[in-house]
Amino acid sequence: MNKLFKILEIIWLVLGCIGIAMCAYNIIAKDTNSAIYFLLFTFVSGVMYAVRKRQRIKFENAQKNNEQKPQTK
Repeated sequence: MNKLFKILEIIWLVLGCIGIAMCAYNIIAKDTNSAIYFLLFTFVSGVMYAVRKRQRIKFENAQKNNEQKPQTK
């Protein structure tokens, strides 16, 4: 499960980088109106990256806490 969180985190980071590149390309080669959509896409990707990263860190901490607690029966 931890690998899945890490993969999703990396996917959102890559999508954010692609959005930045497309935004820069549209600003340079085309008009700025079309670049706004890619800027919005980059913002959404950044937010999702932050959410996934926070989720992964919480999951890792919960796993560590479960491993450290002694099992009582």
